[in-house]
Amino acid sequence: MDLTAGLSSLQFDIGVGSKHQSLITLVEKSFLLLLNSCANCIFFCRLLFSVRQKEGETTNRLPAHRIHLALCESLHVGIIGGGNLGKQLAHCLIDHTELKTQDIRVSTRRPDTLRELQELGVHCTFDNAGLATWAHILILCCLPSQLPNICQQVRKHLKKTSIVYSLVSGVPLPRLKQMLTHSNIVKPDYKWKAGEGEWVSSKKISIAAALKDVTFIESTIPGNTLNGGIEMASNFLVTSMYAAINLCSSQGLSHKQSVAVLNFIIQQNSHSIHLSTKSFVSQEFISSLSEESPFPWFDLCAVQMKETPFSEYLKMSSWLQKRFEELYRTTFGFPLKQP
Repeated sequence: MDLTAGLSSLQFDIGVGSKHQSLITLVEKSFLLLLNSCANCIFFCRLLFSVRQKEGETTNRLPAHRIHLALCESLHVGIIGGGNLGKQLAHCLIDHTELKTQDIRVSTRRPDTLRELQELGVHCTFDNAGLATWAHILILCCLPSQLPNICQQVRKHLKKTSIVYSLVSGVPLPRLKQMLTHSNIVKPDYKWKAGEGEWVSSKKISIAAALKDVTFIESTIPGNTLNGGIEMASNFLVTSMYAAINLCSSQGLSHKQSVAVLNFIIQQNSHSIHLSTKSFVSQEFISSLSEESPFPWFDLCAVQMKETPFSEYLKMSSWLQKRFEELYRTTFGFPLKQP
């Protein structure tokens, strides 16, 4: 709870003189980075939640599929770090996904500071190793200085299928891969883009309110080309798709079944274009696959650091780019744009 809310004389900008107005920009950058981090993570978790759910078993805004799964259970999301980012993210996942509170856990050195989350049913403790063992998606919301120790604690407890989603700034992906000895890592790449566009005053709105505002949501779409703000590379969408394929493979689906799941989720009522196996792997590799073969296990770190068949396909397909934008808007409950 912000005790200064509504008290204009206690707001940050009141004490900032004309010589230090640049500090106001830092506040807005911090807000927009937090907003993007939460919104993109919500989309990622919703996408993977849809992959794990059969049709009729969920009220997720993204459609569930009809493919039989060898294992269908809830998606476990663990958050390491109970600071501002970790707390905001936990609340956002509760409010904007179909995850149950018992499927979200937080590990922090001060679990007693998360009483509000505990009252909602979120398990809060200080057990990084235990959280890594339990979680399907492990989200890192710690300080860069804390990361080496945390990686040492969790790396032996990560399964091959565990996804580590890092929101830790200042630590490159190759270094994170080395510290974790793990390749199933997603690390969104955010950059500040200065522009002439008039940006919203972040100090007047909360993250919760922003996630209900279509203007804010559209500003967080990966690969957006707004005049200014936080930019995120479109390879986040590429990485999300390969992460979904890995999840399909871990559930015993063949490459054709995996593609069918993704087509059903992405296209919904549109059937004009279909993804295929060659959208994700080279033609040379396809020749080695049988009908029942799964996709190869994709190194998500490599996917984020080089071009892939799907990244090339996405660049060339305006239809698919538009479809991802529509899917992203749908994730937050906003109707599709009318042509």
